[in-house]
Amino acid sequence: MEELLACVLLCGEGLLPWEVYQEKLDARFLEDPDNDLLQELEWNAGDWKGAYARIREYWADHAESIRIEIFGRFFLDRLKEIFRREDLDLRWFGPRMYTLWKNLPPWLQDIQPFWPLSYADDPLSWGDEEQSRSIYQEILTYYDDQGPEAEM
Repeated sequence: MEELLACVLLCGEGLLPWEVYQEKLDARFLEDPDNDLLQELEWNAGDWKGAYARIREYWADHAESIRIEIFGRFFLDRLKEIFRREDLDLRWFGPRMYTLWKNLPPWLQDIQPFWPLSYADDPLSWGDEEQSRSIYQEILTYYDDQGPEAEM
């Protein structure tokens, strides 16, 4: 479920194709076809706003069960792919990171590595692209030194 949350957030900002969310949803549904939430999401597969609202509602009710590291690794790995593109324009990337931060469930907004997404583009306002890049690099590599990946 953590990857579905990440996918729907990234799709909403146009950072991930909707097909990636659909593939994750289909795989989860095949693993657990009796899951009411997954059934509902499958029935409404083309409705991003509905999926976003329903997944947020689910996580609001199950906040204590989210495996933050699984969410974070998937979420940040997708962002890292975008960040490492040679043609990346930080003035395009920065506002999307802030919006992603705003759309995170509130209990994820104020913890590492997600909190810095709220201010990492601030140095761009005074022309310091290098400082913004440095902050993003730190965010995106947060789990790189955290040992082996959590069991998924």
